[in-house]
Amino acid sequence: MSDKLTISSGYPFETIFGYARAVRVDDQVFVSGTTARGADLERDAYHQAAGALAIIADALAEAGSGLHHVVRTVVYITDRADIDAVARAHGEAFAAIRPASTLVMVAGLIPATARVEIEATAVIQD
Repeated sequence: MSDKLTISSGYPFETIFGYARAVRVDDQVFVSGTTARGADLERDAYHQAAGALAIIADALAEAGSGLHHVVRTVVYITDRADIDAVARAHGEAFAAIRPASTLVMVAGLIPATARVEIEATAVIQD
């Protein structure tokens, strides 16, 4: 049986909704959809994406991984006009890594002020 490590960021909605920020099983880490928090939620899409990616990086680190292990991202945006800003933040984090990625436009996110949400999958290889 595989060992499972559950990572929490302490965000209250994790307990309410019943999910983990990330889960590591063997050499794979699955990071839940992540939005910026706090003051970053009042900023533009670039800063929201960068904030979400920082939270993802923290969760990956806690799982014994890092952004360099990411093999796939899914990015959700609420406004087509934000594509370039979100792409810039994503590119700054992943230009050298180049994971598979999907960009999806959605009607809204939770919290309502969120403009971007990002999920990631990492595979830890030595």
